[in-house]
Amino acid sequence: MRLKKLVVKNFKSLRDCEVELNKFNVLIGPNASGKTNLVEVFKLLRKIYVEGDENPFLEWWGYNNVVWAGKEELPITVGMLFNVDGYDVYFETTFTGTGGSFRILKEVLEVKGYLTLEKKGPSVHLKYSERFYWATKEVPGLINNLFIPPEPELMLEAPGSSSLLGLLSPEKPEEAFFSEVLGKLFGALPLIKTRYASKKEIFVVSPKIGEDLVISRFVKGFLLLVSSPLLRQLNIRSAKNPQYPRKETTLNEDASNLVPLLYNIWLREGRLPDEISKPLSMAFPNTRVFFQLTEDGRVMMKVFENDLELAPPSISDGFYKVLAILTAAYLKPPLLIIDEIENSLHPETLELIIDTLKESRSQVIITTHSPVVVDIVEPSELVLVDKEKGETIFRRIKNPEKIKKFLNEKGITLSEGWLYGSLVENDEQ
Repeated sequence: MRLKKLVVKNFKSLRDCEVELNKFNVLIGPNASGKTNLVEVFKLLRKIYVEGDENPFLEWWGYNNVVWAGKEELPITVGMLFNVDGYDVYFETTFTGTGGSFRILKEVLEVKGYLTLEKKGPSVHLKYSERFYWATKEVPGLINNLFIPPEPELMLEAPGSSSLLGLLSPEKPEEAFFSEVLGKLFGALPLIKTRYASKKEIFVVSPKIGEDLVISRFVKGFLLLVSSPLLRQLNIRSAKNPQYPRKETTLNEDASNLVPLLYNIWLREGRLPDEISKPLSMAFPNTRVFFQLTEDGRVMMKVFENDLELAPPSISDGFYKVLAILTAAYLKPPLLIIDEIENSLHPETLELIIDTLKESRSQVIITTHSPVVVDIVEPSELVLVDKEKGETIFRRIKNPEKIKKFLNEKGITLSEGWLYGSLVENDEQ
């Protein structure tokens, strides 16, 4: 599952914006342009849909501090377009925190070309696309295998106050809504592709939206995506201190649990995996990592340079940051977000880390305002971030080959083109 587009309305400086996302994305812009605001959209979604936070705006000291221009009467909308097994799946959620009370106002889930689910309050409106609905009903020999309502639209009443994704999650058997109602609607659809020749055209009926396919994969994938590592403002001091071992499966935002997480991996593998140890040894030659329990049962990460043991205060912050990024990538999350990747890292180390991230299985979003990072990546990987009249604007380079040719002719680097404003100007000509 891959996130193709993010749409945000009324969140901080993201008044009304959208950004196309590739596998590897570098958000570049000046300070206070809104790069971190986009990162925090994912943090807010995690609080709402994974942690089930009753007041997800508390970290920002209230809804008035996250809604556009402090206008509490405005709702916040986040839309996300995914590719799920070749299907375009769009999910949109609109919510508010007016008066200190968090409420989801509306959710929409659309499998484009097939059906749309919209939830407002307890009501769920299901609507099949006309083309899919009538083509499916007319396919010879399949009608007995389908559960299709008499009309292409159906209104359902959902129990409780669960979100649409909660209702659709097959991992929540207590929600009878999915198993008894939507299970009938989706689970009964044939898991095949059928070509049906009508008088005018050939329909390709491909309703792979059953309980174990597109919809449930989307729900599971979405929850995994918003649970993915988000690295910013690393707490290196905490990472350096011995900690009690505990089961850790993901990396905290500040990497404060790096040592117990790595210790679990080390115990399971018997060593640090090659995905971590090889790039680490390239960035820090002749360095090896070992773990030891202290007398009071805490885990201590021991670092040796050749045969010299380095005490934690003697280990550079860059070492811990590289180790945190490599560990996050090793976990193979669907999405890995790193805010201000350049902090504490040498340009050669940055290049190594960026190459490693590009080769990883994860979709990656990094933010930076460093020309060094810009010169390491390709024009097609850049997302230019600016603020105009208080609103954040995201721009992708439409003609990367044209930009490469322009930079070559002028004899300037990609970062110089960005700093002097030449990229947008020449891309739009």
